[in-house]
Amino acid sequence: MTPILLILLAGLILWYINDSLKCRETVLRAARRACEQMQVQLLDQSVARTRLGFSRTGSGSLALRREYHFDFSLDGGDRHAGHVVCLGQRVVGLSLDHPQGRVVLG
Repeated sequence: MTPILLILLAGLILWYINDSLKCRETVLRAARRACEQMQVQLLDQSVARTRLGFSRTGSGSLALRREYHFDFSLDGGDRHAGHVVCLGQRVVGLSLDHPQGRVVLG
């Protein structure tokens, strides 16, 4: 490969890593807020990316779509799933699989 292609590839990789870290922080804040709002405990204080792809935004432009999973507990002794969808840097969907039924917050 030519040096220019290597530099472009390295730049693309660095951009992707930086963008992913920013999105993960945004998703983690959204998960914390949702857990506080529902008065449940966010377990492990983390989120895990489960899917990655491309999708169109409301304006029609192409953006990275990331789906994340997190766990929460009602009383500290149980474990339930939560899901967050991020399009670009925006959270576009958030749901909690509450034992009394799925709660959609966004």
